[in-house]
Amino acid sequence: MAKQITVEKRPGIIARIQTFFEDIVNELKKVTWPTREDLVASTKVTLFLLLVMASIIFVYDRVFGFLIMQILSFAS
Repeated sequence: MAKQITVEKRPGIIARIQTFFEDIVNELKKVTWPTREDLVASTKVTLFLLLVMASIIFVYDRVFGFLIMQILSFAS
């Protein structure tokens, strides 16, 4: 005799969407949110590093711009 294969029915689209959002809520309950002090400290570090990187890019831009202008002035 041939084996019978049983096919499991998938839940409907509404049930799957509901399960998806229930899973999201359950995962968000597990999250450890930062305290206000941690958030302020991280923001300060981010802004400081942004200022440092902007300064570095500004200096490189000025130096390479000057060098390019010198090269172009020699060429003409």
